[in-house]
Amino acid sequence: MKSLSRLISPSRITWLEEDNKNDCLQSMVKCLATSESLENEESILQAILEREQLLSTGFGLGLAIPHAKINVIDDFIVGLAIHRTGVPFDSLDDQPVHILVMILGPDQKQDEYLKVLSRVTAFLKDQREKILALDDSEKLYELTFDY
Repeated sequence: MKSLSRLISPSRITWLEEDNKNDCLQSMVKCLATSESLENEESILQAILEREQLLSTGFGLGLAIPHAKINVIDDFIVGLAIHRTGVPFDSLDDQPVHILVMILGPDQKQDEYLKVLSRVTAFLKDQREKILALDDSEKLYELTFDY
């Protein structure tokens, strides 16, 4: 499996200021779509929102991993966003989310999809404090090298 640093890039690292979950998700989709020239932002956002309706991807500790399978991509696309003040996210611990990692994955790669989710989860748990302390996308990107 590819390392996390090969699935993300500095151009897909952003800071959010939106005051609600859906607007944050929309901003992240826009960032990923722009950096990857994805054509149908609306269908990607719809897939992310549908996944969120099943169960919030905010799993606690100020962390969320919104994700969806998209049939128009061949490889994984990952983005990272930081929300300095935190955004309500219906998280399992009812705490606001400060770090979001969005994963778009191809429909046909379920095993790899689970590995990417696992790798992102480990990255977030290990690097949470460093991620929150940094304000430079290149330095944040460098944190992904060991994952």
